[in-house]
Formats: sequence, C-alpha cells, structure tokens
Amino acid sequence: MTEQRESQPQQRSWPRRLLNRIEINRAVFYALVNRGWQFLSGPVTMLLIVAFFSSEEQGYYVTFGALIALQTFVEMGMQVVTLYLASHEWHNLELNERGYLTGDASALSRLRSLAALVLKWYAVAGTLFVTAIGIAGYYFFLSQPETDVTWRGPWFCVVGLTALSLMAAPCIALLEGCNQVSVTNRYRAMQGIMGTLVVWGAISNGAGLWTCVAVSAVRLFWELWLIAVRYRRFFATLLKPQPGPQVSWSEEVWPLHWKLAIQAMAAYFTSSFVIPLMFEYQGAAVAGQLGLTWTALMTLQMAAYSWMLTRAPLFGTLVAKNDIAELNRVFRRLFQVSTTVLLIGGILFCLIVFLLQTIRDIDVPTALVALEPIWKLAQKLQQRILPLYPTILLTLAIFPIHIALCVMAYIRPFKQEPFLLLNTVSQLATGLLVWYLGKTYGPVGAGWGFLLIGYLLTVPGFLLVLKRFVARRT
Repeated sequence: MTEQRESQPQQRSWPRRLLNRIEINRAVFYALVNRGWQFLSGPVTMLLIVAFFSSEEQGYYVTFGALIALQTFVEMGMQVVTLYLASHEWHNLELNERGYLTGDASALSRLRSLAALVLKWYAVAGTLFVTAIGIAGYYFFLSQPETDVTWRGPWFCVVGLTALSLMAAPCIALLEGCNQVSVTNRYRAMQGIMGTLVVWGAISNGAGLWTCVAVSAVRLFWELWLIAVRYRRFFATLLKPQPGPQVSWSEEVWPLHWKLAIQAMAAYFTSSFVIPLMFEYQGAAVAGQLGLTWTALMTLQMAAYSWMLTRAPLFGTLVAKNDIAELNRVFRRLFQVSTTVLLIGGILFCLIVFLLQTIRDIDVPTALVALEPIWKLAQKLQQRILPLYPTILLTLAIFPIHIALCVMAYIRPFKQEPFLLLNTVSQLATGLLVWYLGKTYGPVGAGWGFLLIGYLLTVPGFLLVLKRFVARRT
C-alpha cells in the first residue's frame, strides 16, 4: 500500500495549477515582476516627477530616453540574431553543477565562435554610439530655446554608461539563448526595483536630469554582476579559444542579420520617435506629457509580451527538434494569454486617466480634507500626462505592435525573416504619418498616425505572413 501511494504522482497545489493554466513559468514570473513593478511604481515616479520637475525638465527627462533608444541604429538587431543562433546550439549543451558549459564539442565550438563574433560587433557599436548619438543628441538639445535646465553633463554621462551597457548586451543575449532566461529575468527584476528606488531618491533630493545617470549606472552594475560574478564560469568556458567548427557569418549570421538590421532601425519610428518629434514641434512640456503616457503604455505592452519573449529559447529548441505541433500549441496559448493581459491592462490605464481627468477641476471633498496634498498632486499629475482622447488612441495603437512582435517570435526561430518589406514599409509609413499629423495636431495627430497604419497595414499584413508561413510548412 505504501509503495502504491509513493508511486502515484503528487498532485500540484491550486496556485501552481493556476500558474500553469495561464502559462507562467519562472522566466515569465520574473519578467512580470519586473514589468509589474514598473507599472505599479510608475504612478509614484510620475508623482515625484510632477512634484520636483518643471514641465520643461520633465520634457528633457523623457526625451533623453527617446534619444538613447537611437542605439538601435548601431546595434541593428544583433541581439535577436545572437539569441536565436545560441538557442540552436544549446540543444546539445548544458551547464554542469559548477557552472561550466559542457556537451557536444562541435556545438560548443560553434557557440564560442558566435560569442567572439558578437563581442567584436558590440565593441564597435558602443564606440559608434558614443561618437554619433552622443554628438547628435548634444546638437539637438543645443538647437532648442535656452532654458534653465542643466542637461549637458547628464547627457554625456548617460551616453557613456549606455555605451558600456551596449557592449555587455551580447553576453546577456548569449545567456538567454542558452536558456538562462529565468536567471536573467530575475536579475532584471532586481535591477528594475533597485533602479526605481534610486530614481525616487534622486528626484526627491533634487538631482534633476542626473537621475538618468543614476539609473544607467544601476543597470550597468547589475549587468556586470551577472556576467562577471554569477556566470563567470559560463563565460570562462565560452571565451576560451579552441579549434573546431565555426558559425559562418556569410551563411548563418548575415542572411538573417541584414534583414533584422533594417527592421530594427525602422522600428524606432513606431516606438520612441514620437517623443523628440513632440519636443521639436510642440515644445518640452507636450513632449513630457506624451512621454510619461507612452512610457506607461509601452511598459504594459512589454509586460504582456513577456509571455512570448521568455519562450524564445524554447521555440528555438522545438524548431531544432522539429516538434512543430508542440510549438504551435504553445504559441497559440501564449498569444491568447498575452493579448488578454494587454486588453485588460489597457482598459484599466484609460480608466485611471479618466478618473484623473474627472477630479481635475474638483476641490477636495470635506470628508477627505486630510488627503488634500495627495488630491492636489493628482490634479497636477493630470496636467502632466495626456488627456483621455489621445490616451485612448495611443492605447489602441499598442495592439498592432504586440501582434507583429508575436508573429515574429513564432517565425524567427526557423531562421527565416519574411517580414523585411512589410515591417520596414509599415514602420516607415507610421513614422511619416506620425510626423505629418503630429507636428500640426500634436499628440492626437500622432495617435491617429499610429492607428491608421497599424490597423490598415500592420495587423492584416502580419497575419497574412503568418498564415502563408504555416500553410507552407503543413
């Protein structure tokens, strides 16, 4: 009887069954902790920015981030290529109990050659970032009307620290390609929590734009800790020169990379481009309003996409095993869950903006007089974010972005990239329409620019690509 009980599978608890039902593993959990923390702490950060920053300083703060995102023009999608190529080699490798890479000698040799290649690439990319983006950003801010905002020192410090983080990026991509996503996401969660606490302390103590420098320093610290301490033996194995099969740049990397590079650069026009656009044509105050709103929405979108992104190594492994049935099952389930999360989060965000707009001109009720400082701060916050109408437009605009990313996450593990023309055209068209409407009609025009291209071109185009791709493989 005892043996029979011991042989029966142990029933999982209901919380565990619930997590499995909504496709949450450790990697997704830590990714959601990070994104969830950003989303929950975001209102506190917004309130501190409203309380301690002028409207012009707020505009500079969010525009710093938008210009730093120009790193995509020097990184050019290599991180995605690294992740997927590493995931194919990981199929024949493992980490031993001491943290060293072991397994098939050919796969290990190919992974070493990939590491050497991408480390050289990112060393050049970091150098280009400092010289090109740093100088371009300096002259962009210099061309604006003179203000009391101190931006020169913080700008160059942020650029330097970001360049160092860029040079560390291939190491993180290699770890994620080797199925260490749960660990990297745990470190990102710690990085996000510590970064937010540093932001709160810096803003509260009058650091101004030096807050951006503090955040960049925290990010770099955790990345170096992960590489040099947590996975030092992993990289000691990986960086050890050894003869054997090599990853071919011309046959394996370049055919995928050049397509991703074009799309990565074009993607800037559907993400961060709108903020410096508002800064240039509508002023720092409007750029600050749009920047806070858009940052919150993109955090929500990336939180929902975490379900898909954290499965990238699994997708690569399933493709390597030719287990397409399981790949399709996992993808459909993840798409349903992530899109539902995005929908619920978008509705809640618009509801919050509606409530803030409702109390804008209302004096604090007598029964809540003790909360008058918070009430007044909430009213001030409403003035520093976009009104409800453009917020709804931008909320609807994140769904085409999400759908496109999910389709790409499914097809790219096959080492194929059928998105080049569609993705590039849709992103450039979005940037052009956002620029044309946004410079005249402000955030409302920009919102309509996102919507028109997103729902008339991006969504039907990507779904058609997915349908044709699946049909060819069945």
